[in-house]
Amino acid sequence: MGTHNSPRAEEFGLLIDAVQDYAIFLLGPDGEIRTWNTGAARIMGYDEKEIVGKNFSTFYGPEDIENRKPQKELEIAEREGRVYDEGWRVRKDGTRFWANTVISVLRNPDGSVRGFAKVTRDMTEKREAEERLRESAETFQLLVSSVRDYAIFMLDPNGYITTWNIGAQRIKGYAPEEIIGKHFSTFYSPEDRANQKPERLLEIARTEGAVEDEGWRIRKDGTRFWANVDITAVYDSRGTLRGFTKVTRDITERKEREEMQRALFEQREARLLAEEERRRAEDSYRTAQEANRAKDEFLMTLSHELRTPMTSILGWSRLLKTMSPTDPLFREAVSAIASGAQLQARLIDDILDVSRVVSGKLRLSPEMVDIATVLMSAIEAVSPTAQAKGIQIETVLAPTLGTMLADPTRMQQVIWNLLSNAVKFTPRGGKVQVSARRTGSQVQIEVCDTGEGIDPQFLPHVFEPFRQAEVPQTRVHGGLGLGLSIVRYIVEAHGGTVSAQSEGRGKGATFVVSFPVRAVGAAPAPADDSLVDRFQHGDRLRNLRVALIDDDRDARRMVAAVLGAAGAKVDAFENAGQALDVIDSVRPDLVITDIAMPEMDGYAFTRALRQRPYGRGVKVVALSAFPAALEERGSFDAYLSKPIDPFRLVDEIARIALRASA
Repeated sequence: MGTHNSPRAEEFGLLIDAVQDYAIFLLGPDGEIRTWNTGAARIMGYDEKEIVGKNFSTFYGPEDIENRKPQKELEIAEREGRVYDEGWRVRKDGTRFWANTVISVLRNPDGSVRGFAKVTRDMTEKREAEERLRESAETFQLLVSSVRDYAIFMLDPNGYITTWNIGAQRIKGYAPEEIIGKHFSTFYSPEDRANQKPERLLEIARTEGAVEDEGWRIRKDGTRFWANVDITAVYDSRGTLRGFTKVTRDITERKEREEMQRALFEQREARLLAEEERRRAEDSYRTAQEANRAKDEFLMTLSHELRTPMTSILGWSRLLKTMSPTDPLFREAVSAIASGAQLQARLIDDILDVSRVVSGKLRLSPEMVDIATVLMSAIEAVSPTAQAKGIQIETVLAPTLGTMLADPTRMQQVIWNLLSNAVKFTPRGGKVQVSARRTGSQVQIEVCDTGEGIDPQFLPHVFEPFRQAEVPQTRVHGGLGLGLSIVRYIVEAHGGTVSAQSEGRGKGATFVVSFPVRAVGAAPAPADDSLVDRFQHGDRLRNLRVALIDDDRDARRMVAAVLGAAGAKVDAFENAGQALDVIDSVRPDLVITDIAMPEMDGYAFTRALRQRPYGRGVKVVALSAFPAALEERGSFDAYLSKPIDPFRLVDEIARIALRASA
């Protein structure tokens, strides 16, 4: 440094000399270097002895010297007081550095130029960083501008477009000068704009940082494309929203592929559904065909079963007209007619029972019954047929069966059907065993035979209606194939179960019925001997006066004959009106009425009878070919179905009369 005249100036000189990061030195009026600090030596590479006295243009490159840049800077500083500049300067070793310089004029008190103060800072690193940043920005801008598959552009905070790349121009169809400055909602459909979808997307990006969306967008030419869009909010270092980046990709082809795949999938699903519907239709058709076949087989069987006994009935009936009671064939004819009629009655009962089951009208009339008595009654009913075939019926009944709540008629029907089947399918000389025992809260009844058995393939269908293991044209055994289905319905109506077991053809079969026992007790006490004797010895209906109303002449004459043969005095009427006219004078002990009659049916007759003083206490029995619901039966003291066996008719009337006398 140069010499200073005062301590203060000396101290200031020391301060300037100590500065390392700035080259601070004085120039004469013509630009010659007069002082040199440590920072100048470090930055420029010259020591003080080498550089003092030389012109400051030493640090400038040839181009600047040729252009008189150093002189021009001094002229500007002299004229304006100072001059700022940035540019390349040259060190002692010839290397360049980027300098930031300030040259300030120094004047004498009279205003003449004394010299210049020059401060130089090495900004090379900053310059290089800025250059790298600029190059990076330019490269990024070039990259963004050259992307063709994505529309990449900027929005200001209000959604107006500020930049536009070539991909945006290709996808959306707008040139930069056509779209920059416009709102980005230009690309949305009228429906989306009406629903403020663009504004909502910016709000989501503003609050959450970014938002992704897919939907239809509109090109300049009005065509639509399916777009995948990302909008990202851009903030500066102070957290101020600067705008949004928007990246849009045209994925119409992908959308179309997806739609095509979805359509193909839907077509495949529709095809599978159609195939499933077709299979169901085919199954329904096969089921219908099977039902028609079963119906045809049933009608064929029904025709056979009805015509066979009818042939016997009609044939013997005609022969009876030519016979006398002493003819040896007379008794055989009567027996054949009775047998055929009973068979037809059984067939009709089975059909009616199935009809009641299908229509939901099968009703039970439960009462306390003695289990052993019901079983023995069924066995007695089947015994004549079994004896005719030489079949032995064995019974194994537990002594503690007691009583149970059940419909005695239906329960006996179950056992009778199972026994009849066992006898039917057991060859001559075979054996049928009936066993019953009580297990816990159930009564279990088994009917086991040594007959033909059941084919394993048919076993699952054995309780289905109209199903028979035999072909109708070649069948050996009679029947409609309804008995076992009726058994199942009746048992299940009681809350029980029935099952069939067989090891196969020729190995017999076992049927197991389980009834729930709701109440079990001792067998009912016998009736008073004097009352029983009245109806078990001599004429069972002796001194009983009966009024009989039936519009069918033959049925009326048959019932009157049967009751008269049992000792009853019968007054017969062909319609309800005749009976009501004389009922008070006849004063019967019991009234038997048909249901279906002209002018006044059995229900109306019974209501009219009950309104008369005498009719309030008389027993009324319905005897009809029509089934009656449980609530309808309540109009009568008993409801008997036609056809009815004469002996059973007498038994029922005797039982009702006995109950009335008790």
